[in-house]
Amino acid sequence: MANWIDLQNLENHLNMKTLFNENEYFNEDYYERGAETGKSLYSHYRWMPELTIPMAHHIINTTATMTMYRDKVLDFGCAKGYTVYALRLLGIKAFGVDVSEYAISQAPKEVSKFLGVIKPFEEIGKCTKGTGYDWVLCKDILEHIEYKNIERQLEILNRGCTRIFIIVPLGENGKYVIPSYELDKSHFIREDINWWTKKVEDSGYTILESTHDLGPFKKNWQFEPKGNALIMGVRKGNI
Repeated sequence: MANWIDLQNLENHLNMKTLFNENEYFNEDYYERGAETGKSLYSHYRWMPELTIPMAHHIINTTATMTMYRDKVLDFGCAKGYTVYALRLLGIKAFGVDVSEYAISQAPKEVSKFLGVIKPFEEIGKCTKGTGYDWVLCKDILEHIEYKNIERQLEILNRGCTRIFIIVPLGENGKYVIPSYELDKSHFIREDINWWTKKVEDSGYTILESTHDLGPFKKNWQFEPKGNALIMGVRKGNI
């Protein structure tokens, strides 16, 4: 993907109405023809075990001190459920939710029963028919939330999930540090690591880690050292 963006397209994107229908936007075009249609960075989004299984292993290692093998894990914004699939192959009790009916319908049959469609700002326990989760994974998902709704969404996650794991692209002066992130028209929040850390803390989590160092995650996106953040937290009172 080229590391540039047409300035006129960027201006049009920044002025785009954000009150779109999430289920309709994150459709087949978004996942299969995103680059061609100008909707996203995806093209033929598919199961790639040589990438997804190692990533799931890295998630387990990163959170190893927090008894993940005994915990119930929710992948929030799971798309086609590939991370859930990889985690389950590695013995983790993983589940997933996404706003996209199309994405959920394309999940591997081995994990389809562990996935579900979630409505925007639906309470976690309601949509999963569960009693909450020990971990919620938010990898490259929270930037899709509108500014006016991010606090509400984080508070919902806090009520339903004891611990949170976040990877998010960062911005500066109203633009993403890595210009290619502008190519996904459903990306809204462009803020630095301090902004994100405060939002997570204000939602009710005690911050366990907040760093630009993604370690083994997103190796291809680490050419810009402050382009992404890894943030982990635990619900206050649960340390």
